[in-house]
Parts: sequence; C-alpha cells; structure tokens
Amino acid sequence: MSPARDLIGCHVSTAGGLHQAPARADELGASVMQIFTANQRTWKAPALSDEQVSAFREALDASSVSVVMSHDSYLINLANPTEEMRARSMAAFLAEYERCTRLGIPLLNFHPGAHLGEGEERAIALVADGMKRTLDALPDSGTMLVVEATAGQGTNLGHRLEHLAAILEAVSAPERTGVCIDTQHVFAAGYDLKSERGYLAFFKQLDQLVGLDRLVGFHVNDSKTALASRVDRHEELGKGELGKTALARLARDKRFFKVPMFLETPDDERYAAEIKLLRKWRSTKE
Repeated sequence: MSPARDLIGCHVSTAGGLHQAPARADELGASVMQIFTANQRTWKAPALSDEQVSAFREALDASSVSVVMSHDSYLINLANPTEEMRARSMAAFLAEYERCTRLGIPLLNFHPGAHLGEGEERAIALVADGMKRTLDALPDSGTMLVVEATAGQGTNLGHRLEHLAAILEAVSAPERTGVCIDTQHVFAAGYDLKSERGYLAFFKQLDQLVGLDRLVGFHVNDSKTALASRVDRHEELGKGELGKTALARLARDKRFFKVPMFLETPDDERYAAEIKLLRKWRSTKE
C-alpha cells in the first residue's frame, strides 16, 4: 500500500470480487476504505480461496489505500439472549474475523447488538464474552475488533458512551479492541455535536470514559433526523441536521488527523465529491 496523504475515504463496493475494491477506492480519491468481505444479508459466506486472498492483497499493495476496515453483517447480534440465535451470530462473527485476518484487514467494525428486552447489563456481558471468545480463537490475529457507537433504535446497545466503555473494560484487551464513532449515530443518540460546546463536551466524555487512544475510526455522516431522535438515517454532508459547520469542525480537529474517516452517506455516486469536500474543510481555517 502506498503512503496516503490523509486518512479520508468511504465505503467501497466489492462487486465482482474483493480485489476490485482498492482500484475503486483510488478512482474515488479515497485513501482509506471500508468494505463488506461477504454478503451482509446472509449468515454463511463461501470460504475464501488462496487465490482470492492473494488477489486482494496484491490489489491493495498496488493502490493508494492505507487503511482498510471491514463492516460485519447486519444480521449478527452478539447480545442476542436466545441460545440458538446467539450461536448463529457467534459463528458468523468468528467467520468474519477469520476472513479479515486472512485478508490482512486491520479493523473489523461491528454494532454491539440489541438486548431484545433482556436488559443492557446482561447484553453488555454477552457482547464482551463474544468478543473475548473471538479474540481467543485467533490469538495471533492482527485484526482489531472495533465497537461502533449506535443511534439507539429499539433495544440496541451502543448509544451511550458508558455502553462502549463497559464492553471494552469487560473484554480487557486494549491492544486488540477499539471504538468507531459515527457522527450521525451519536447525534441521533443525543450528543449535541452541532454546537461547539456540545462537540467539546462529547469528546471530553469520550476521553474520560473510553480514551481517545481507543478511537480508531469515524463514520462521517450528516443526519436526516434531529438531535436525540434515536433514529439511524444518514444524510449527505452539509445537507442534514448536523450541517456543514459541525462536520467541518471534526474534519479540522488536529487530534483526529491520524484517525481514519469513512463516509457512509446515502448516495455513493457522490463519494468522490464528498471526499473532496472533507479535504476542503480540513484545509480551510474557521
């Protein structure tokens, strides 16, 4: 992988094979990329062949992409209280971790899951247990498990920083675990990133509860829904309830220049333009 000028990119399609993604990222001007390593709507994925792994790694080495993050299947719920569905989630999660390990992908991002009425305390313990079992299964893996902050729809965990802190503390593997902050999610969860005061307060609390050193990725999205709506709906940059000023503040924050930023906005045909927009905001003084 070639050295990148920054750590700004987006989610990239793997249509036609995983090896197609790095060239697509280059075309978009992305220096980092997020991908699905398998169909996110199915429980089981075909095993990766040695040829597929080699093709992906070679394509990545030939590209300008410096960081890759995988997003696991939306079907997976490590907090599921029912034994059968939790076992299915664990199997799919471990398979994803194995794919990332083989492909040399350093970050595996996932939503912590939903407690389905059984309560947050038990759910946090279940998620942490699933993470520990996964890490123990591949002790030499270079892939980090990354817990994503959520908007808090339904019974989903992760909409409070206390949830993320409790999960990481229970796993007790700081070198192999981290967090990803989705700007839309935390805004919808009730953290006021829009105001400067709210922005500063949020990252102060993140530092106190989790540690800024545990922050390994951002999903940069505007929000279709209002502050504290608890609804997960992404919007194009500068066109939503968060708005340009708030997102530009994040882009310019020097504390996070070494933290990868991945766009997940709704129109992937605008990714190239939005990557340029983020870079413009980063280079423009207030």
